[in-house]
Amino acid sequence: MRDRQREFGEAYSRYADELFRHCSLRIKDRERALDLTQETFMKAWAFIERGGEVREVRPFLYRTLRNLIIDEYRKIKPHSLEAMIENEDVSVEVLLPADETNTLEAAIDRFEGAHALEVLNTLPEPYKEVLLLRYVSGFSPSEIATELGESENAVSVRIHRGLKKMRKLLEEENGI
Repeated sequence: MRDRQREFGEAYSRYADELFRHCSLRIKDRERALDLTQETFMKAWAFIERGGEVREVRPFLYRTLRNLIIDEYRKIKPHSLEAMIENEDVSVEVLLPADETNTLEAAIDRFEGAHALEVLNTLPEPYKEVLLLRYVSGFSPSEIATELGESENAVSVRIHRGLKKMRKLLEEENGI
């Protein structure tokens, strides 16, 4: 039991910030995103205590968080997802990793990254979800497929189409 507690503590240390960032991009209320992140770990620990087997911790935690986010959307469904994204008051800058370098290049990269996340938030949900998992959370297409219960090919196609839509939005913005 001590080994499981230690492993779970290590998983918390390793994935809590990452899960919070992911949740913050999906839920506009920062405090609620923090609550859902904590609830993810509580549900995961309860599952482990009941004797449940977790083969891969990271996908299991993301799947648990995803289900909690879906439940949250169901509670507040009167608004469309697009309207929720448009009214989002969370600064994207807060969700990015801290800048340790203080160089002009790093500042430009952070600005461009923040802008890319803003554009990403305007995409339809299926594209937004896979792109967040792929490029913000660092999941591979096979891990995303496992989490979403879809084929790796379908996920890869959705990633490709989502990137194409983002590129088009950015080009339209820049008048290209």
